[in-house]
Amino acid sequence: MSIAAAEQRSAEDPKAFYQDLVKTLEKRRDVLSEAEQSFGGYQPLERAELVEWLKFQCWYEQEAAGFIGSWLRDTPESEVFVGLCRQVADEGKHYQLILSHLESLGTSMEGWTPEPEWVEWVSEFYAAGDDTLERVAAHNITGELGAMNAFDGLLPRVPEKTRAMLEKIIPDEKFHVSLGRMAVHRYATTTDRQARVRDRVMKAFELEQKGRLAFDRRLQQVRASAAANDTGPATGAGENSVKSLQWVCQVCGWIYDETVGDPDSGIEPGTPFEDIPDDWMCPECLVTKDDFVLLSV
Repeated sequence: MSIAAAEQRSAEDPKAFYQDLVKTLEKRRDVLSEAEQSFGGYQPLERAELVEWLKFQCWYEQEAAGFIGSWLRDTPESEVFVGLCRQVADEGKHYQLILSHLESLGTSMEGWTPEPEWVEWVSEFYAAGDDTLERVAAHNITGELGAMNAFDGLLPRVPEKTRAMLEKIIPDEKFHVSLGRMAVHRYATTTDRQARVRDRVMKAFELEQKGRLAFDRRLQQVRASAAANDTGPATGAGENSVKSLQWVCQVCGWIYDETVGDPDSGIEPGTPFEDIPDDWMCPECLVTKDDFVLLSV
């Protein structure tokens, strides 16, 4: 049944209710430390840590496209339906952007699995909800505001190429937040609906924090693995590390080895290909880095 068809009771003005809801979330975030407000702490992410976050985000976008798409059959509110159709397309676009970026870093989603807390938070809780208002409020208010908050914390801590990719996503996230705001303004018009929205939004925040702690735990495992590889033998278990990628020039065949760098051009050994300045040129034929492709992992 359409939300609009339900009998309305006296309630707080929906616009004032929404503002209070957002302020409550902001207050709960403000009491968190700088490290707690952003996935992965607040220091610049090492390469392996960045890859792990990108894989998490890629999985999240794919899950979101799936569960938002599943809502459409049960979304009688036409304007919300149209907005959700766009959002499904956005989530699919974001998934492809991040997947392509992962491939440019020499890795993929193959073999990656989510933590149980992420499944409970994203795959189960966000996918649920008794009606359009409950579903959209939880994901497009708590979830999308949380995503924008995480992006704000991450942008100064990631390489330029990753930052440019994320900046393509952020405008869509702002639209998703506006869709949640519109749904609350139009349909959170009774005390019962407002109570259900508040419960869902705050529960989503609690699960988000559990998810963040699970990500910190995952990063500890990534760091431990990286440290073991750094102190291990030069060959064997560590030789397939993402730190030893090679890139080949498609014009002349010259190979950029990240372990060697390009000292003659001021590129120190160990410099990831994505961190090379955009004005760098192939030492052999002088083409730009855009003409290089990944050779091996």
